[in-house]
Amino acid sequence: MSELGQELKTAREQKGLSFDDLQKITKIQKRYLEAIEKGDYSQLPGEFYTRAFIKSYAESVGLDFKSLAEQYPGDMPKVERQHIETRVTPPDGSENEQAPKKLRRSAVRVNNWSSLINKAIIVVFVLIGVMIIYILVTQFAGHQPTSPSDQNNTNSVQYKADSTSQSSSKSHTSDSSSTESSDTSSEQTLKKDKQEGNITTYTLSGTEKFDVVVTAATANQAWFQAKDNQTGQTIAEGTASKTGQESYHFDASKVQSLSLKFGNAPGTELKINGKKVAIPSQSTVQTMIINFSK
Repeated sequence: MSELGQELKTAREQKGLSFDDLQKITKIQKRYLEAIEKGDYSQLPGEFYTRAFIKSYAESVGLDFKSLAEQYPGDMPKVERQHIETRVTPPDGSENEQAPKKLRRSAVRVNNWSSLINKAIIVVFVLIGVMIIYILVTQFAGHQPTSPSDQNNTNSVQYKADSTSQSSSKSHTSDSSSTESSDTSSEQTLKKDKQEGNITTYTLSGTEKFDVVVTAATANQAWFQAKDNQTGQTIAEGTASKTGQESYHFDASKVQSLSLKFGNAPGTELKINGKKVAIPSQSTVQTMIINFSK
């Protein structure tokens, strides 16, 4: 067990929490919590989620993640860089006094290329950031509310189904008769009920369908897990990725209460019945509970 794992275990036991209790609080599977305490990060779903899971664990037992990262840098997952030693040997196989000079000139050229590559990477990231901001501004600017009631109701997401209207009238004499048909419309609503930490509860109503699509929105992996919130049965689980399976599609119409957990909320796109739903992104790990009211 690592020093970091020992401190997490001590804090958990001081709060009188078992792994089952901690699993309910963090929505992280029990086996992942045990692996974190043991320092066995190979059991976690990927390096991308390791720091996020450790942060969620630490905050749940009252520890400051930033202080832990500074105190135990060796126990935190990190990317190791390999040092490569460059040595220049003359064509005849001998080593003479000119070799260090050639090595220095080669090192200067390598440093110059490295500097250019670093600058190019920075420019690419800046351009990507500008594109993302442009897309977000365009989407918000193009959105127009359909009625004043939509502007006042900030805790609900509403979208309209297809509507049809028919009207006809005929006039012949002073005693003519008219036939009118009224507009018919159906409304589907996803209403936000409450939010506690990284858990947000909604109610879906006004529809018989509960079609869910989870997609990777960025280049990072987007892990998710969908469960029946009443029985605990797993409906779907996977990691969406631009380089692998980009999206997951499943039907949850037979579930009365659906629990959706996201390991990378900012990098995940969620659609319900073909409509995009915003995922709360106050922290990386988020849980949405959707109660289905037909």
